[in-house]
Amino acid sequence: MLRGCRPIEIKTYNRINIRFYSYIWCVKPKDDEKKAAIHQETLNLVYEKGIAGIKMAELARKVGISPSTLYVYHKNKEELILDLFTEILQDHTVAFRKQLAGDLPFMLKLKKVWLEMLHMSINNVKEMNFIRQVKQSPYFDKVPARVKEDKIKMSQELLDMGKQQLLIKDLPNNILESVAEANIMQTLTMVLNKQLTLSEKDMDMMFSFLWDAIKR
Repeated sequence: MLRGCRPIEIKTYNRINIRFYSYIWCVKPKDDEKKAAIHQETLNLVYEKGIAGIKMAELARKVGISPSTLYVYHKNKEELILDLFTEILQDHTVAFRKQLAGDLPFMLKLKKVWLEMLHMSINNVKEMNFIRQVKQSPYFDKVPARVKEDKIKMSQELLDMGKQQLLIKDLPNNILESVAEANIMQTLTMVLNKQLTLSEKDMDMMFSFLWDAIKR
């Protein structure tokens, strides 16, 4: 009998007493810690070598599992990238949604989201690098539409609120988002280069540059 298989005995066929077995492969349940290790090593590889540098055999070796075990979790490289991207983007969307909760003035909500994105970029450098690389790759076209739409919808709702209240310029949301992203990237670079600190004074100053650029 094959290891990991369970036999099902069937005794009769066309009135003839015949015995044969149908085998069902018993797949070991996926381990959450092992999955997390696979995803972390994927982020490490992409940070070091780029998406093109992901080799499933090398990834399995770094995680300390066999290639066959790795394929239990992700059947190929594409599925791995899309699953990891989806997981990260959904986590980020949940984190941003929390910043939008409550009855706060528009500018304060925008600042909370801005700070969340900045801190996320500082504390999760490899995740943010992975997101940027996927967005610039052919894999991005294969990301489920619902995953992209959740993030886009959240951003649009916030910017539309500001425009409806006549607080920010009535420009297309993608332009406003580009201005905000450029401001965040500049702030991130200056913090990493120790030209700025994460003090309230420095963060207020950098956010004020964004606000001055988009306000009416």
